[in-house]
Formats: sequence, structure tokens, C-alpha cells
Amino acid sequence: MRKIVWLVFGISFVLINAISIIGEYYTGIHIHMFLRISFILGVTIGVSILGGTMILVNNLGEEKPLSGYVRDTLSADRKREPE
Repeated sequence: MRKIVWLVFGISFVLINAISIIGEYYTGIHIHMFLRISFILGVTIGVSILGGTMILVNNLGEEKPLSGYVRDTLSADRKREPE
């Protein structure tokens, strides 16, 4: 997860600055560095939240067995123990 966040941070840093420089060259509109940093952090935080959510959703299917015996099951298929 850390590698993904750092990779996205680097990519967004380069792309947002490149887009703003190219946009300033062609349109003459300057985008202040504070706004650029806000965009970079917003993209990084958004991807980290979505990446963490994706990891959690992918791990939902991997059920880990409990250790020992479970006697407090509430399901309908519970077998009665002989007395």
C-alpha cells in the first residue's frame, strides 16, 4: 500500500505540474503553487482511500477459520450434540 501511495504521489506531482505549465504556456493563466499542492494531495488521498477499500473488498472472500470449536452458532444447520 505504501508503494502505491508513493507512486501515485510522484505521478500526480509530475502530471499536475506539467499540465499547469503547459496550460500557462498556451493560455497565459497562472495556477498558483498552493492550488497545485492541493490537487496533488487530493489525488493522493483519494487514491489511498480507494486503494485501501479495494484491498478490503478483495480480502472479504478469504474467510479465516476459527481455532478450536465453535458452540455458539446461530445458523439453522447446526447439529445437535448427543447428550
